[in-house]
Amino acid sequence: MGGAQSKDTDEVLTRMIEKAGQVKLTYIPFKSGAETAVQLAGGHLDSHVNNPSESLGQWRGGTQRPLCVFSPKRLPQGPKVTATEGWSDVPTCAEQGLDIKQYEQPRTVWLPGKVTPDQAAFYVDLMKKVQATPEWKDYIEKTSQVDTFLTGAELDKFIKEDLEHVKQVAGEQGWLVK
Repeated sequence: MGGAQSKDTDEVLTRMIEKAGQVKLTYIPFKSGAETAVQLAGGHLDSHVNNPSESLGQWRGGTQRPLCVFSPKRLPQGPKVTATEGWSDVPTCAEQGLDIKQYEQPRTVWLPGKVTPDQAAFYVDLMKKVQATPEWKDYIEKTSQVDTFLTGAELDKFIKEDLEHVKQVAGEQGWLVK
């Protein structure tokens, strides 16, 4: 199983697959998802856990295909990636027999720690405007992203829950310094 970086999102996902599938996988880290996709397309890996958009070209070209998505439900119907398949055709991991309901990797805009409420509000408003543009909507649809907008307490809650989940996996793998 290949992925981008060691002891980061892709390896966490690999360890979750191991646990859910009761299997042992050899994880091989690469510098990026693009490099990992090339290694799989070239026959140097058996599988990888890239972000969906990192392997679109390989899926279109027939050198790779997605087996499942880490989501509680199938991804929304968007444009077809191949002549016959799109993201909504890919089953969830739970449908494929892996008890992994969801794994989200947020894309987050961060500001310096000492900004005024007005400065923070400016950027929240700016990002809401970006999210409403046709270009943003096209990007979300073509790359099978989830269009969720969180700020304040909602974002804090998400980050804390995600951190706890990752800490659990890291602890099980012996990655944490005690």
